[in-house]
Amino acid sequence: MSEEALSILDKADTFLLLAHRSPDIDSMASAIALALTLRSRGKKVTISTLGTIGPQVSSFLEQMNMVAEKPDFSVDCIIVLDTNSPSLFDLESVRSAKGKKLLIDHHSPKEQVMKEFDESIVDESAVSTTQIIYHLLREMDHPITKEIALAICAGIVTDSANFIAATPGAFAVLAEALTEGNVSFQEVLRAIALPIEQSERIARLKGAQRLEVVREGDYIIVWSRVSAFEGSVARALLGLGADVSFVGAAKDNEVRISGRARTALTEKGLHLGRDILPSVSEIIGGDAGGHAAAAGANGINANTLDKALTTCVEKTVDFIKTI
Repeated sequence: MSEEALSILDKADTFLLLAHRSPDIDSMASAIALALTLRSRGKKVTISTLGTIGPQVSSFLEQMNMVAEKPDFSVDCIIVLDTNSPSLFDLESVRSAKGKKLLIDHHSPKEQVMKEFDESIVDESAVSTTQIIYHLLREMDHPITKEIALAICAGIVTDSANFIAATPGAFAVLAEALTEGNVSFQEVLRAIALPIEQSERIARLKGAQRLEVVREGDYIIVWSRVSAFEGSVARALLGLGADVSFVGAAKDNEVRISGRARTALTEKGLHLGRDILPSVSEIIGGDAGGHAAAAGANGINANTLDKALTTCVEKTVDFIKTI
């Protein structure tokens, strides 16, 4: 870990922990684990996010007895967690803030974003940002309490898609955190469990009904459009048999695309967050990023959604032809 980053955490007294827009469990759990650590050391810490918070994350926050507040950028240190996509964390507000800026992330680094931070802790090999937070707390010689362990494990389980994308390092951190925090795996599952609402189930069914299929060699690539829950639909389409799925949603001046891929392709070099979704950033007038097997894009050109989706498919087909 960066000695300068540890120095920033030690010297600052007030912190803003900024999870990405419409946060997932990993981004919020990372903020919670770090907030608990800093608060135990007498620091004043605010956890914030932009946009809406989904029901699973809302439930997780409630169970962790934590609240996401409106961001206040007039602090000693701003820590952006689990994203390097400018559209997901309000780069302009971070840039104009006077305090120190720290980035903690496990996505492919973007040089134009990295330069805006005083220090960064980025590890692409980590399956979740909470995995990085765990190692950071080890460097700080901070005990892994029950609450911290629960947050760290929740991030690993959800961001590895229930271990589909897990690595030996992730399993090692999970085992250590469960043991030191005296947390059962059943407690972790209860913290992140949430029944799928009818609206989400309907979105999955509509996504399947509208999907387009492209075959390239032994692989099946699909794309579809829905009005919401595009990430959930993209995951569901893999469960139906697709090797790669792209699902878009467009409304007014907002467009969102989620992509998912099976390990069989990511192990051969396919990287949705680095090579596929960013190719449509200009088309949708926004930004993109993510992991090899799970990535997303957000923009403002809603009328270009079909073009963006077909571009994602074409780029994936081009990749498959090389293997």
